[in-house]
Amino acid sequence: MKVAVAGKGGSGKTTIAGTLARILAQGEHSVLAIDADPNPNLAVNLGIDAETAARIESVPLSFTHHAKDADGNYSVGMDISPEEIVSRYGTPAPDGVTLLLVGRVEAHQAGAG
Repeated sequence: MKVAVAGKGGSGKTTIAGTLARILAQGEHSVLAIDADPNPNLAVNLGIDAETAARIESVPLSFTHHAKDADGNYSVGMDISPEEIVSRYGTPAPDGVTLLLVGRVEAHQAGAG
């Protein structure tokens, strides 16, 4: 099963996603929670203390490659397997959830808001 939570800012997405992840994990499901927010807060919602959450490393974009075919269609691929990404960057959280951070803004750059 794959579940995605989306909505406008302040609508409770992180609370719903974190609660759902923990409930599913307690029900003996394997849960990989992916926080793709540039300002990630899912770790704390999953029960990881704030100090540990601040040290979680985001998956680097260097593992991706972009290509354009002869027809002008773009594609994005990964240079390592999803399993390797989870193995390297997955963080264990309470209730058996594994957290993966992607998209965290590490440093402001031109055009990054």
